[in-house]
Amino acid sequence: MQLKVLIIEDNFIIQMFLESIITDMGHEVANTVDNSEDALDFIEANKPNLILLDIGISGSRDGIETSQIIYEKYKIPVIFITGNSDESTLERAKKTKPIHIIHKPIDDHKLKSEFAGIFEKLNITS
Repeated sequence: MQLKVLIIEDNFIIQMFLESIITDMGHEVANTVDNSEDALDFIEANKPNLILLDIGISGSRDGIETSQIIYEKYKIPVIFITGNSDESTLERAKKTKPIHIIHKPIDDHKLKSEFAGIFEKLNITS
């Protein structure tokens, strides 16, 4: 199954890196956005299958608040990507029920390995 993945990340270099890995694995990058408002507008109109979401995005809501809306309204699986490892932030993030949290820095081997486990959880072959 080919996934349609939305990337919500405000670092352009990381956006490009994630896009490359996802397409190399045979999945489609539906869009990349850098803030909550654009993300929620895109989700409403396009319903991606999976969302990669940076906790520290720009805009009026952080990634955790955005994930809570996605969980409650759309039930689309979310994978957090974060450079923040403080316990209180991670606990807030876990309350939104992400399917996984990927910690920065990441390289292509680590990311592909993490995706393999995530796809297994979702019963998807990559």
